[in-house]
Amino acid sequence: MSDLLPLCLLRIWCRLNDSWLSFKTTTRDRYLVNPSGYFIELPDGSLSPISPRVTFPLDDRFPSVPLESLSVRKQYGDEAKFISVPIVVPREVEPRMVPASLLKEDPFTNMPAAGQLGPTERYILLRSLESGVVSRSGLPRVWEMRGRYRTIGSSLIYSGICQWETLLSYCLDTRPPSRLDPPSLRVLIERREWELVGEILHAMGMINRTQLEYGLKVKRDGCQALGQILTSMGACKQEDIDRCLTIQSEIKSPLGSEVALIGKLLVGQGVISAEDLDEALRHQHIARQSIGRILVSMGACSNRDIDGFGRVSGFQPEIDDISLGNYLLKTDTITKIHLEEALRIQQRGRQVLGELLVSMGLCSGKDIENVLQFQKEVRETHRSGVEKLGSILIHCGKVPPAKIEEAVKLQSMGRQPFGAILVALGACTADDVMLALDIQQQWRNRDKPPGDRLGEVLVRQGIISEERLSQPLLEHMREEKPLGRILIERNICNPEDIIDALISRDHRRHYEFLQFVAQRMSPSKSQDSGSESRRASAELKKSTLVDRLSTWFPRPKGRP
Repeated sequence: MSDLLPLCLLRIWCRLNDSWLSFKTTTRDRYLVNPSGYFIELPDGSLSPISPRVTFPLDDRFPSVPLESLSVRKQYGDEAKFISVPIVVPREVEPRMVPASLLKEDPFTNMPAAGQLGPTERYILLRSLESGVVSRSGLPRVWEMRGRYRTIGSSLIYSGICQWETLLSYCLDTRPPSRLDPPSLRVLIERREWELVGEILHAMGMINRTQLEYGLKVKRDGCQALGQILTSMGACKQEDIDRCLTIQSEIKSPLGSEVALIGKLLVGQGVISAEDLDEALRHQHIARQSIGRILVSMGACSNRDIDGFGRVSGFQPEIDDISLGNYLLKTDTITKIHLEEALRIQQRGRQVLGELLVSMGLCSGKDIENVLQFQKEVRETHRSGVEKLGSILIHCGKVPPAKIEEAVKLQSMGRQPFGAILVALGACTADDVMLALDIQQQWRNRDKPPGDRLGEVLVRQGIISEERLSQPLLEHMREEKPLGRILIERNICNPEDIIDALISRDHRRHYEFLQFVAQRMSPSKSQDSGSESRRASAELKKSTLVDRLSTWFPRPKGRP
């Protein structure tokens, strides 16, 4: 039996020392741990988060690191398997070796009566320390509450330290639930990563973990929008993408080139409201009229008063605005305030819309300058006939053409089946992929074993009787609430019972699957895989798609 080190102890050590830990396996996979989680280094130097429960073997419930599978990094010492560096480095600090014996230290050594903890209680408390739900300084409080609530899990839930679903996700290494999840997404434990093609290939020994995670990163990144890919590559900033997306939407507007009008751009960018624009345009329209029409529109006088001035002054093609104003003042038809306001409105009519908006206090001069520059970009891009985001980014000088081409290739590759990506990256052959797909299909079509549901497991383990389970089962089916939560809320089971049953079932499923894969990999089984699988494999091997994808990305090389 290998000497196994529980992975959670590494993360607890990182949390206590505010540091990174790294270790490398003999299969050239390099893993890193910090307080946030577990990562693997990819061939491009980036880090990808990993799921501990499918990446590492299990030892008494815990995902663990086999010490004999780790390579020694001689530059740090003859026994240097674990290397540490602080997360925050005030000055240049050399990485240092951390002895495995130090990482194995029991976090509960100084806790009174720690020996009273059952195996599942100890597991829950360690995973809570690992995830940061409980701090080292908070252990005495949790232990004190255990005397009241009887178990560690009950103490964490009923005291409000942790919700049931969150605790379950930490203990089973699943994604913590979100309030945005639809009601149908309730059963966190049904995430069977090991049934995916990549995990099957890894279990078969066809690819290593680095190749698997690198293929997943290509798939994950390539399925994003072009703008997201470019920002993740560091080719440009999110502000550049947002600006060019806005230009694109303005160009594609049904209004055509009229979208470059400053008023519409100001409204579209949220600088002013549509009501503000309508008011400014109304003022501008009125202000371009004669002083008489402005006074009438203000309600200061009537058309008859204007006509009266025409009879006094004689026929004129255009009425003199100043003479008209003085006449109306002398006859007390309007007040001086009315005249000054009318002249002010008329003066606005000689302003462009931007100046008018500033004078009305609806926006600032800086807003007008920004939107005028944006207006120029929209009109230039519209005249060039460019509509695609990549072309607009190039046209505006935000991203070089080579980066756009690289991002488009990544996007095209990420939209292909995962098996094709692995073949294109040189991680495995088309035969390997087809064999994995064949095993996956056989596993999913097999007869499901009876007694696999949570309630049946609890009854089989003697934790609850069938009679006592019947009522919670009805509530579970009627309200679609998780059965585990119902049993805890009704105080029928404690959290340890549920978590222990789920972990046992999860591990049994995984073990049975690995046995199934091993059996299908035997020579007799491989020969009987069928002509359909061989024909599909041959098609994949001669696929021009795979050939094309293979030229886009260099083969990932293992890191020393």
